[in-house]
Amino acid sequence: MKRGFTLIELMIVVVIVGILVAIAYPSYTNHIARARRADGQSSLMDLASRLERYYSENNTYQTATIGGGGATEVLPSATSADGWYQLAITNQTAGSYAISATPLNAQATYDTRCQTLTYTSLGVKGITAGPSGAPTGVVTDCW
Repeated sequence: MKRGFTLIELMIVVVIVGILVAIAYPSYTNHIARARRADGQSSLMDLASRLERYYSENNTYQTATIGGGGATEVLPSATSADGWYQLAITNQTAGSYAISATPLNAQATYDTRCQTLTYTSLGVKGITAGPSGAPTGVVTDCW
């Protein structure tokens, strides 16, 4: 009596494994992108908090800088805590600001749903185009 698997049985197993991988991989990359997005969100909120503190001390947002050194620096580096986002003050006046977190490296490739996260002095959260183009998601999915 011979023991073992036939070629047909092995091919069926390979097809089943292929189907499972095809279903699991997009879910996995989406989960990783969402986990990394938390780095951008928390870094933006930290920057907003620092800008508010700067305003309370200087009565203006206009002169605040990121990574510039000196008395006007609100954040020592423009890179987020885990390194997945580049932070920027995109618009600032004496009484308002707009900040953004643009994805870097693998996050720019995998997070096509949200791309660049934005936040304003009025507390408005948003998304806008980033390195991979226009976002495919909506703000409520990204924040």
